[in-house]
Amino acid sequence: MPHLVLAILNVAAFGGIALKAATPSQVEGLWEKVSCPFDSRKALLTVTCGRLKVPENYDEPGRAIQIAFMIVSPRHNLDPESPVIYLSGGPGAPSLVYAEMLVATPQIHDIVVDRDWVFYDQRGTGRSLPALLCPREEDRIKRVHTCRDKLVKEGVDLSQYNSARSARDIETLKKALGVKQWNLWGTSYGSRLAFAVARDFPASVRSIIHDGPSYPEGQEIIDDFRGTEVALNRLLSKCAADAACSSRYPDLRTRFLAALPRLRQQPLAVGDKRIDDHMLIHYIRGYLFVGNAAIFEQRVQNLLGYMDAAARGDGQLMSQIELRMPEEKENETPVPVQGWYDMGQNLSVECNEERPFESLDDYQRAATKSEIVRALFGQQAGLEEFNVCALWPSGRANPNRKTRVYYDGPQLALSGELDASLSGLSGYTIEMFYPNARNVVFKNAVHVQVELADFPPTSVDDYRMCALGLARQFLADPRRRLDTRCAETRQLRLVQ
Repeated sequence: MPHLVLAILNVAAFGGIALKAATPSQVEGLWEKVSCPFDSRKALLTVTCGRLKVPENYDEPGRAIQIAFMIVSPRHNLDPESPVIYLSGGPGAPSLVYAEMLVATPQIHDIVVDRDWVFYDQRGTGRSLPALLCPREEDRIKRVHTCRDKLVKEGVDLSQYNSARSARDIETLKKALGVKQWNLWGTSYGSRLAFAVARDFPASVRSIIHDGPSYPEGQEIIDDFRGTEVALNRLLSKCAADAACSSRYPDLRTRFLAALPRLRQQPLAVGDKRIDDHMLIHYIRGYLFVGNAAIFEQRVQNLLGYMDAAARGDGQLMSQIELRMPEEKENETPVPVQGWYDMGQNLSVECNEERPFESLDDYQRAATKSEIVRALFGQQAGLEEFNVCALWPSGRANPNRKTRVYYDGPQLALSGELDASLSGLSGYTIEMFYPNARNVVFKNAVHVQVELADFPPTSVDDYRMCALGLARQFLADPRRRLDTRCAETRQLRLVQ
Protein backbone atom coordinates (compact mmCIF):
# COMPACT_ATOMS: atom_id res chain seq x y z
CA MET A 1 0.00 0.00 0.00
CA PRO A 2 1.59 3.33 -1.05
CA HIS A 3 0.81 5.23 2.16
CA LEU A 4 2.08 2.36 4.26
CA VAL A 5 5.36 2.12 2.35
CA LEU A 6 5.82 5.89 2.57
CA ALA A 7 5.31 5.76 6.33
CA ILE A 8 7.94 3.03 6.62
CA LEU A 9 10.42 4.99 4.51
CA ASN A 10 9.88 8.08 6.63
CA VAL A 11 10.67 6.17 9.80
CA ALA A 12 13.78 4.67 8.20
CA ALA A 13 14.95 8.08 7.04
CA PHE A 14 14.87 9.52 10.52
CA GLY A 15 16.36 6.44 12.15
CA GLY A 16 13.22 5.42 14.07
CA ILE A 17 11.23 7.23 16.75
CA ALA A 18 12.44 7.45 20.35
CA LEU A 19 9.30 6.34 22.12
CA LYS A 20 10.43 7.02 25.66
CA ALA A 21 11.12 10.66 24.91
CA ALA A 22 7.55 11.42 23.85
CA THR A 23 5.45 13.86 25.85
CA PRO A 24 1.75 13.07 26.55
CA SER A 25 0.65 15.16 23.56
CA GLN A 26 2.97 13.14 21.33
CA VAL A 27 1.84 9.74 22.47
CA GLU A 28 -1.00 8.88 20.10
CA GLY A 29 -0.08 7.51 16.71
CA LEU A 30 3.71 7.34 16.95
CA TRP A 31 5.15 4.17 15.56
CA GLU A 32 8.51 2.76 14.63
CA LYS A 33 9.73 0.00 12.39
CA VAL A 34 11.52 -2.63 14.47
CA SER A 35 13.47 -5.78 13.84
CA CYS A 36 11.08 -8.71 13.67
CA PRO A 37 11.29 -10.94 16.78
CA PHE A 38 11.91 -14.00 14.60
CA ASP A 39 14.20 -14.86 11.72
CA SER A 40 12.42 -12.87 9.02
CA ARG A 41 14.82 -14.26 6.40
CA LYS A 42 12.69 -17.41 6.54
CA ALA A 43 9.53 -15.47 5.68
CA LEU A 44 8.11 -16.47 2.32
CA LEU A 45 6.55 -13.04 1.78
CA THR A 46 7.72 -9.52 2.62
CA VAL A 47 7.12 -8.66 6.28
CA THR A 48 7.36 -5.38 8.15
CA CYS A 49 7.31 -5.38 11.95
CA GLY A 50 6.41 -2.32 13.96
CA ARG A 51 5.32 -0.90 17.28
CA LEU A 52 2.63 1.74 17.68
CA LYS A 53 2.68 3.98 20.72
CA VAL A 54 -0.76 4.88 22.12
CA PRO A 55 -2.06 6.26 25.42
CA GLU A 56 -3.19 3.66 27.92
CA ASN A 57 -6.09 6.04 28.61
CA TYR A 58 -7.09 8.12 25.58
CA ASP A 59 -9.15 10.44 27.81
CA GLU A 60 -6.19 11.22 30.07
CA PRO A 61 -3.00 10.76 27.99
CA GLY A 62 0.00 10.11 30.17
CA ARG A 63 1.17 6.55 30.51
CA ALA A 64 1.95 5.09 27.09
CA ILE A 65 1.62 1.51 25.94
CA GLN A 66 2.81 -0.24 22.79
CA ILE A 67 0.85 -2.16 20.18
CA ALA A 68 2.95 -4.71 18.28
CA PHE A 69 2.02 -5.46 14.66
CA MET A 70 3.33 -7.13 11.51
CA ILE A 71 2.40 -6.37 7.90
CA VAL A 72 2.59 -9.27 5.45
CA SER A 73 2.56 -8.18 1.81
CA PRO A 74 1.63 -10.32 -1.21
CA ARG A 75 3.67 -10.56 -4.38
CA HIS A 76 0.92 -8.73 -6.29
CA ASN A 77 -1.30 -6.28 -4.39
CA LEU A 78 -4.62 -5.62 -6.12
CA ASP A 79 -6.01 -3.24 -3.48
CA PRO A 80 -3.19 -1.34 -1.73
CA GLU A 81 -5.48 1.02 0.18
CA SER A 82 -7.67 -1.59 1.91
CA PRO A 83 -5.70 -4.27 3.76
CA VAL A 84 -7.12 -6.97 6.00
CA ILE A 85 -6.50 -6.59 9.72
CA TYR A 86 -6.83 -9.80 11.73
CA LEU A 87 -8.63 -9.52 15.08
CA SER A 88 -7.96 -12.53 17.30
CA GLY A 89 -10.38 -14.14 19.71
CA GLY A 90 -10.56 -14.96 23.40
CA PRO A 91 -10.61 -12.27 24.51
CA GLY A 92 -7.00 -12.69 25.60
CA ALA A 93 -5.67 -14.65 22.63
CA PRO A 94 -2.56 -13.24 20.92
CA SER A 95 -1.97 -13.64 17.20
CA LEU A 96 1.51 -12.39 16.29
CA VAL A 97 3.48 -15.44 17.42
CA TYR A 98 1.26 -17.67 15.28
CA ALA A 99 1.44 -15.29 12.31
CA GLU A 100 5.23 -15.33 12.61
CA MET A 101 5.19 -19.12 12.38
CA LEU A 102 2.69 -19.05 9.54
CA VAL A 103 4.70 -16.65 7.38
CA ALA A 104 7.54 -19.19 7.17
CA THR A 105 5.25 -21.93 5.81
CA PRO A 106 3.78 -22.35 2.32
CA GLN A 107 0.29 -21.91 3.83
CA ILE A 108 0.91 -18.16 4.05
CA HIS A 109 0.22 -18.06 0.29
CA ASP A 110 -3.30 -19.39 0.96
CA ILE A 111 -4.04 -16.40 3.20
CA VAL A 112 -2.04 -13.43 1.93
CA VAL A 113 -2.82 -13.57 -1.79
CA ASP A 114 -3.70 -10.21 -3.30
CA ARG A 115 -3.76 -7.62 -0.50
CA ASP A 116 -1.74 -6.77 2.61
CA TRP A 117 -2.63 -8.44 5.90
CA VAL A 118 -1.94 -6.73 9.20
CA PHE A 119 -1.55 -9.04 12.19
CA TYR A 120 -1.38 -7.40 15.60
CA ASP A 121 -1.65 -8.20 19.28
CA GLN A 122 -4.50 -6.34 20.98
CA ARG A 123 -3.57 -4.15 23.92
CA GLY A 124 -2.75 -6.35 26.89
CA THR A 125 -1.83 -9.43 24.85
CA GLY A 126 1.11 -11.17 23.22
CA ARG A 127 3.98 -8.95 22.09
CA SER A 128 2.15 -5.73 22.90
CA LEU A 129 3.26 -4.00 26.10
CA PRO A 130 2.19 -4.50 28.76
CA ALA A 131 0.90 -8.06 28.34
CA LEU A 132 -1.65 -8.94 31.01
CA LEU A 133 -0.32 -12.44 31.59
CA CYS A 134 -1.39 -14.01 34.88
CA PRO A 135 0.79 -16.38 36.94
CA ARG A 136 -0.38 -20.00 36.85
CA GLU A 137 -2.47 -21.06 39.84
CA GLU A 138 -4.94 -23.94 40.35
CA ASP A 139 -7.39 -21.91 42.42
CA ARG A 140 -9.07 -19.46 40.04
CA ILE A 141 -10.04 -16.88 42.67
CA LYS A 142 -6.53 -16.90 44.11
CA ARG A 143 -5.06 -16.58 40.63
CA VAL A 144 -7.23 -13.55 39.84
CA HIS A 145 -6.33 -11.93 43.17
CA THR A 146 -2.59 -12.50 42.65
CA CYS A 147 -2.69 -11.31 39.05
CA ARG A 148 -4.62 -8.17 39.91
CA ASP A 149 -2.17 -7.21 42.65
CA LYS A 150 0.83 -7.84 40.38
CA LEU A 151 -0.49 -5.76 37.47
CA VAL A 152 -1.77 -2.90 39.63
CA LYS A 153 1.60 -2.74 41.37
CA GLU A 154 3.20 -2.40 37.93
CA GLY A 155 1.03 0.65 37.28
CA VAL A 156 -1.43 -0.96 34.85
CA ASP A 157 -4.88 0.63 34.71
CA LEU A 158 -7.01 -2.49 34.20
CA SER A 159 -10.05 -0.43 33.22
CA GLN A 160 -8.41 0.53 29.91
CA TYR A 161 -8.06 -2.91 28.28
CA ASN A 162 -11.45 -3.41 26.63
CA SER A 163 -13.09 -3.41 23.21
CA ALA A 164 -13.67 0.35 23.05
CA ARG A 165 -9.99 1.07 23.69
CA SER A 166 -8.87 -1.64 21.26
CA ALA A 167 -11.14 -0.16 18.59
CA ARG A 168 -9.45 3.22 19.14
CA ASP A 169 -6.05 1.51 18.77
CA ILE A 170 -7.14 0.06 15.43
CA GLU A 171 -8.22 3.50 14.23
CA THR A 172 -4.94 5.01 15.43
CA LEU A 173 -2.99 2.32 13.59
CA LYS A 174 -5.02 3.02 10.44
CA LYS A 175 -4.09 6.69 10.52
CA ALA A 176 -0.46 5.99 11.34
CA LEU A 177 -0.06 3.61 8.40
CA GLY A 178 -2.03 5.72 5.94
CA VAL A 179 -4.70 3.07 5.40
CA LYS A 180 -7.87 4.27 3.65
CA GLN A 181 -10.21 1.58 4.98
CA TRP A 182 -9.86 -1.71 6.82
CA ASN A 183 -11.28 -5.06 5.91
CA LEU A 184 -11.84 -6.48 9.40
CA TRP A 185 -11.36 -10.23 9.88
CA GLY A 186 -12.77 -11.01 13.33
CA THR A 187 -12.29 -14.47 14.80
CA SER A 188 -14.65 -15.41 17.66
CA TYR A 189 -14.34 -12.49 20.15
CA GLY A 190 -12.56 -10.63 17.34
CA SER A 191 -15.95 -10.53 15.59
CA ARG A 192 -17.33 -8.57 18.55
CA LEU A 193 -14.32 -6.28 18.42
CA ALA A 194 -14.98 -5.71 14.72
CA PHE A 195 -18.44 -4.43 15.62
CA ALA A 196 -16.84 -2.05 18.13
CA VAL A 197 -14.69 -0.61 15.33
CA ALA A 198 -17.74 -0.33 13.05
CA ARG A 199 -19.67 1.42 15.82
CA ASP A 200 -17.02 4.05 16.55
CA PHE A 201 -15.35 4.44 13.15
CA PRO A 202 -17.78 3.26 10.44
CA ALA A 203 -16.08 5.26 7.69
CA SER A 204 -12.87 3.34 8.37
CA VAL A 205 -14.46 -0.05 7.64
CA ARG A 206 -14.79 -1.36 4.08
CA SER A 207 -16.11 -4.81 5.07
CA ILE A 208 -16.24 -7.32 7.94
CA ILE A 209 -15.63 -11.06 7.92
CA HIS A 210 -16.89 -12.84 11.04
CA ASP A 211 -15.18 -16.24 11.46
CA GLY A 212 -16.99 -17.75 14.43
CA PRO A 213 -19.33 -14.73 14.64
CA SER A 214 -20.33 -12.74 17.69
CA TYR A 215 -22.08 -9.46 18.37
CA PRO A 216 -22.21 -7.05 21.33
CA GLU A 217 -25.86 -6.85 22.39
CA GLY A 218 -26.42 -10.40 23.60
CA GLN A 219 -25.96 -11.87 27.07
CA GLU A 220 -22.71 -13.69 26.46
CA ILE A 221 -22.80 -16.60 28.89
CA ILE A 222 -26.48 -17.36 28.33
CA ASP A 223 -26.08 -17.15 24.56
CA ASP A 224 -22.98 -19.34 24.76
CA PHE A 225 -24.85 -22.04 26.65
CA ARG A 226 -27.82 -21.82 24.30
CA GLY A 227 -25.38 -22.34 21.46
CA THR A 228 -24.28 -25.56 23.14
CA GLU A 229 -27.89 -26.66 23.47
CA VAL A 230 -28.56 -25.99 19.77
CA ALA A 231 -25.42 -27.85 18.67
CA LEU A 232 -26.27 -30.88 20.81
CA ASN A 233 -29.84 -30.86 19.55
CA ARG A 234 -28.59 -30.77 15.95
CA LEU A 235 -26.26 -33.68 16.62
CA LEU A 236 -29.02 -35.71 18.27
CA SER A 237 -31.34 -34.92 15.35
CA LYS A 238 -28.71 -36.21 12.95
CA CYS A 239 -28.52 -39.41 14.98
CA ALA A 240 -32.31 -39.82 14.99
CA ALA A 241 -32.39 -39.41 11.20
CA ASP A 242 -29.50 -41.84 10.60
CA ALA A 243 -30.51 -45.51 10.40
CA ALA A 244 -27.31 -46.91 11.92
CA CYS A 245 -27.16 -44.31 14.72
CA SER A 246 -30.83 -44.52 15.67
CA SER A 247 -30.59 -48.31 15.70
CA ARG A 248 -27.58 -48.33 18.03
CA TYR A 249 -28.84 -45.48 20.22
CA PRO A 250 -32.66 -45.54 20.07
CA ASP A 251 -34.48 -42.51 21.42
CA LEU A 252 -31.14 -41.04 22.57
CA ARG A 253 -32.33 -37.45 22.96
CA THR A 254 -35.18 -38.34 25.33
CA ARG A 255 -33.06 -40.72 27.39
CA PHE A 256 -30.11 -38.33 27.62
CA LEU A 257 -32.20 -35.33 28.69
CA ALA A 258 -33.94 -37.47 31.30
CA ALA A 259 -30.54 -38.45 32.72
CA LEU A 260 -29.46 -34.87 33.47
CA PRO A 261 -31.74 -34.17 36.48
CA ARG A 262 -31.02 -37.69 37.74
CA LEU A 263 -27.26 -37.07 37.63
CA ARG A 264 -27.78 -33.72 39.34
CA GLN A 265 -29.26 -35.58 42.30
CA GLN A 266 -27.09 -38.71 42.14
CA PRO A 267 -23.71 -38.26 40.42
CA LEU A 268 -22.32 -41.32 38.65
CA ALA A 269 -18.99 -42.93 39.47
CA VAL A 270 -16.73 -42.77 36.42
CA GLY A 271 -13.22 -44.00 37.20
CA ASP A 272 -12.02 -42.02 40.21
CA LYS A 273 -14.54 -39.20 39.58
CA ARG A 274 -18.18 -38.68 40.33
CA ILE A 275 -19.85 -37.05 37.33
CA ASP A 276 -22.97 -34.92 37.72
CA ASP A 277 -24.95 -33.16 34.99
CA HIS A 278 -22.63 -30.13 35.07
CA MET A 279 -19.44 -32.16 34.52
CA LEU A 280 -21.13 -34.30 31.87
CA ILE A 281 -22.31 -31.41 29.70
CA HIS A 282 -19.04 -29.49 30.01
CA TYR A 283 -17.10 -32.60 28.99
CA ILE A 284 -19.27 -33.00 25.88
CA ARG A 285 -19.12 -29.28 25.07
CA GLY A 286 -15.33 -29.23 25.32
CA TYR A 287 -14.93 -31.93 22.70
CA LEU A 288 -17.64 -30.54 20.44
CA PHE A 289 -16.39 -26.96 20.54
CA VAL A 290 -13.29 -27.36 18.36
CA GLY A 291 -11.49 -30.14 16.49
CA ASN A 292 -10.01 -30.63 13.06
CA ALA A 293 -11.77 -32.92 10.62
CA ALA A 294 -9.18 -35.68 10.94
CA ILE A 295 -10.37 -36.46 14.47
CA PHE A 296 -13.77 -34.76 14.68
CA GLU A 297 -15.74 -37.68 13.26
CA GLN A 298 -14.16 -40.04 15.77
CA ARG A 299 -14.88 -37.55 18.56
CA VAL A 300 -18.55 -37.36 17.57
CA GLN A 301 -18.82 -41.15 17.49
CA ASN A 302 -17.34 -41.33 20.99
CA LEU A 303 -19.55 -38.52 22.28
CA LEU A 304 -22.72 -40.25 21.09
CA GLY A 305 -21.59 -43.42 22.84
CA TYR A 306 -20.73 -41.36 25.93
CA MET A 307 -24.20 -39.78 26.04
CA ASP A 308 -25.81 -43.20 25.64
CA ALA A 309 -23.67 -44.63 28.45
CA ALA A 310 -24.58 -41.68 30.69
CA ALA A 311 -28.27 -42.21 29.92
CA ARG A 312 -27.94 -45.89 30.92
CA GLY A 313 -25.85 -45.12 34.01
CA ASP A 314 -22.86 -47.10 32.69
CA GLY A 315 -19.92 -45.35 34.37
CA GLN A 316 -17.46 -48.08 33.39
CA LEU A 317 -18.14 -47.57 29.67
CA MET A 318 -17.93 -43.79 30.10
CA SER A 319 -14.47 -44.24 31.64
CA GLN A 320 -13.38 -46.41 28.71
CA ILE A 321 -14.64 -43.85 26.18
CA GLU A 322 -12.74 -41.07 27.97
CA LEU A 323 -9.51 -43.05 27.56
CA ARG A 324 -9.96 -43.48 23.82
CA MET A 325 -11.21 -39.95 23.06
CA PRO A 326 -8.89 -38.52 20.35
CA GLU A 327 -6.96 -35.40 21.30
CA GLU A 328 -5.60 -32.58 19.15
CA LYS A 329 -2.09 -33.17 17.86
CA GLU A 330 0.31 -30.89 19.67
CA ASN A 331 2.20 -28.44 17.48
CA GLU A 332 5.82 -29.53 17.53
CA THR A 333 7.04 -25.93 17.40
CA PRO A 334 7.43 -24.53 20.94
CA VAL A 335 5.32 -21.45 21.59
CA PRO A 336 7.05 -18.58 23.45
CA VAL A 337 5.34 -16.84 26.34
CA GLN A 338 4.11 -14.11 23.98
CA GLY A 339 1.85 -16.73 22.40
CA TRP A 340 0.16 -17.66 25.67
CA TYR A 341 -3.39 -16.71 26.60
CA ASP A 342 -3.49 -13.40 28.50
CA MET A 343 -6.07 -13.93 31.23
CA GLY A 344 -5.80 -10.34 32.46
CA GLN A 345 -7.00 -8.92 29.15
CA ASN A 346 -9.85 -11.42 29.12
CA LEU A 347 -11.01 -10.22 32.53
CA SER A 348 -10.66 -6.55 31.62
CA VAL A 349 -12.93 -7.10 28.61
CA GLU A 350 -15.47 -9.47 30.13
CA CYS A 351 -15.80 -7.71 33.48
CA ASN A 352 -16.13 -4.33 31.78
CA GLU A 353 -18.63 -5.01 29.00
CA GLU A 354 -20.37 -8.33 29.73
CA ARG A 355 -20.84 -9.22 33.41
CA PRO A 356 -22.16 -5.76 34.45
CA PHE A 357 -25.11 -6.33 32.09
CA GLU A 358 -25.94 -9.85 33.29
CA SER A 359 -27.31 -11.09 36.60
CA LEU A 360 -27.85 -14.28 38.55
CA ASP A 361 -31.58 -13.79 38.01
CA ASP A 362 -30.97 -13.79 34.24
CA TYR A 363 -28.99 -17.00 34.57
CA GLN A 364 -31.65 -18.68 36.69
CA ARG A 365 -34.42 -17.75 34.27
CA ALA A 366 -32.44 -19.18 31.37
CA ALA A 367 -31.71 -22.34 33.37
CA THR A 368 -35.40 -23.01 34.03
CA LYS A 369 -36.06 -23.20 30.29
CA SER A 370 -33.51 -25.87 29.42
CA GLU A 371 -32.00 -28.91 31.16
CA ILE A 372 -28.81 -28.45 29.15
CA VAL A 373 -28.44 -24.75 30.05
CA ARG A 374 -29.18 -25.58 33.68
CA ALA A 375 -26.50 -28.26 33.67
CA LEU A 376 -23.97 -25.87 32.15
CA PHE A 377 -24.53 -23.33 34.93
CA GLY A 378 -24.16 -25.98 37.64
CA GLN A 379 -24.96 -25.69 41.31
CA GLN A 380 -23.47 -22.19 41.70
CA ALA A 381 -25.49 -20.91 38.71
CA GLY A 382 -22.63 -18.74 37.44
CA LEU A 383 -21.86 -17.08 40.79
CA GLU A 384 -18.10 -17.50 40.35
CA GLU A 385 -18.13 -15.24 37.28
CA PHE A 386 -19.43 -12.36 39.39
CA ASN A 387 -17.03 -13.15 42.25
CA VAL A 388 -14.11 -12.98 39.83
CA CYS A 389 -15.22 -9.67 38.36
CA ALA A 390 -15.74 -8.22 41.83
CA LEU A 391 -11.98 -8.61 42.30
CA TRP A 392 -10.99 -7.10 38.94
CA PRO A 393 -10.99 -3.27 38.63
CA SER A 394 -12.16 -3.26 35.03
CA GLY A 395 -14.64 -0.42 35.32
CA ARG A 396 -18.06 -0.60 33.69
CA ALA A 397 -18.71 0.04 30.03
CA ASN A 398 -21.16 2.68 28.89
CA PRO A 399 -24.51 0.85 28.40
CA ASN A 400 -24.54 1.91 24.76
CA ARG A 401 -21.71 -0.57 24.15
CA LYS A 402 -24.34 -3.31 24.61
CA THR A 403 -26.69 -1.94 21.98
CA ARG A 404 -26.91 -3.03 18.36
CA VAL A 405 -24.35 -1.55 15.98
CA TYR A 406 -25.96 0.04 12.93
CA TYR A 407 -23.50 -0.59 10.13
CA ASP A 408 -24.53 -0.63 6.46
CA GLY A 409 -21.34 -2.07 4.96
CA PRO A 410 -20.96 -5.62 3.66
CA GLN A 411 -20.47 -8.48 6.11
CA LEU A 412 -19.70 -12.17 5.67
CA ALA A 413 -20.29 -14.61 8.54
CA LEU A 414 -18.62 -18.02 8.52
CA SER A 415 -20.51 -20.34 10.90
CA GLY A 416 -20.03 -23.95 11.94
CA GLU A 417 -23.23 -26.02 11.90
CA LEU A 418 -22.17 -27.84 15.09
CA ASP A 419 -20.46 -24.89 16.79
CA ALA A 420 -21.26 -25.42 20.49
CA SER A 421 -20.96 -21.73 21.38
CA LEU A 422 -22.89 -18.52 20.78
CA SER A 423 -21.16 -18.30 17.39
CA GLY A 424 -23.34 -21.13 16.11
CA LEU A 425 -26.35 -18.83 16.46
CA SER A 426 -24.76 -15.42 15.88
CA GLY A 427 -24.25 -15.82 12.15
CA TYR A 428 -28.00 -16.22 11.68
CA THR A 429 -28.64 -13.15 13.83
CA ILE A 430 -26.15 -11.03 11.88
CA GLU A 431 -27.70 -12.09 8.57
CA MET A 432 -31.18 -11.31 9.89
CA PHE A 433 -30.42 -7.82 11.21
CA TYR A 434 -28.05 -6.53 8.54
CA PRO A 435 -29.32 -6.28 4.95
CA ASN A 436 -25.79 -6.40 3.52
CA ALA A 437 -24.73 -9.46 5.53
CA ARG A 438 -24.74 -13.11 4.54
CA ASN A 439 -24.13 -16.19 6.68
CA VAL A 440 -22.36 -19.23 5.24
CA VAL A 441 -23.01 -22.33 7.36
CA PHE A 442 -20.31 -24.99 7.08
CA LYS A 443 -21.93 -28.42 7.26
CA ASN A 444 -20.76 -30.59 10.16
CA ALA A 445 -18.19 -27.95 11.16
CA VAL A 446 -17.37 -26.50 14.57
CA HIS A 447 -15.99 -23.18 15.85
CA VAL A 448 -13.82 -21.07 13.48
CA GLN A 449 -12.91 -22.23 9.98
CA VAL A 450 -9.50 -20.51 9.62
CA GLU A 451 -7.60 -21.17 12.83
CA LEU A 452 -4.40 -19.13 12.88
CA ALA A 453 -2.79 -21.31 15.55
CA ASP A 454 -3.25 -24.44 13.42
CA PHE A 455 -0.42 -23.82 10.98
CA PRO A 456 1.06 -25.85 9.52
CA PRO A 457 -2.36 -27.52 9.40
CA THR A 458 -2.75 -30.87 11.14
CA SER A 459 -5.45 -31.89 8.68
CA VAL A 460 -5.98 -31.37 4.98
CA ASP A 461 -9.58 -32.61 5.01
CA ASP A 462 -11.21 -29.45 6.31
CA TYR A 463 -12.94 -26.25 5.31
CA ARG A 464 -9.97 -23.89 5.54
CA MET A 465 -9.45 -23.52 1.80
CA CYS A 466 -13.19 -23.13 1.21
CA ALA A 467 -13.46 -20.35 3.80
CA LEU A 468 -10.38 -18.57 2.49
CA GLY A 469 -11.63 -18.81 -1.09
CA LEU A 470 -15.05 -17.42 -0.20
CA ALA A 471 -13.45 -14.64 1.82
CA ARG A 472 -11.14 -13.71 -1.06
CA GLN A 473 -14.08 -13.51 -3.47
CA PHE A 474 -16.00 -11.42 -0.94
CA LEU A 475 -13.09 -9.02 -0.41
CA ALA A 476 -12.61 -8.59 -4.17
CA ASP A 477 -16.28 -7.64 -4.57
CA PRO A 478 -18.34 -7.67 -1.37
CA ARG A 479 -21.60 -7.42 -3.35
CA ARG A 480 -21.00 -10.44 -5.55
CA ARG A 481 -22.98 -13.65 -5.26
CA LEU A 482 -20.93 -16.45 -3.68
CA ASP A 483 -20.98 -20.08 -4.70
CA THR A 484 -21.00 -21.73 -1.25
CA ARG A 485 -21.24 -25.37 -2.31
CA CYS A 486 -17.76 -26.03 -0.93
CA ALA A 487 -19.20 -25.40 2.56
CA GLU A 488 -21.56 -28.36 2.22
CA THR A 489 -19.09 -31.15 1.49
CA ARG A 490 -18.13 -32.59 4.86
CA GLN A 491 -19.76 -35.92 5.64
CA LEU A 492 -20.08 -37.24 9.18
CA ARG A 493 -20.36 -40.95 9.90
CA LEU A 494 -22.04 -41.12 13.29
CA VAL A 495 -21.25 -44.72 14.19
CA GLN A 496 -18.32 -46.94 13.31
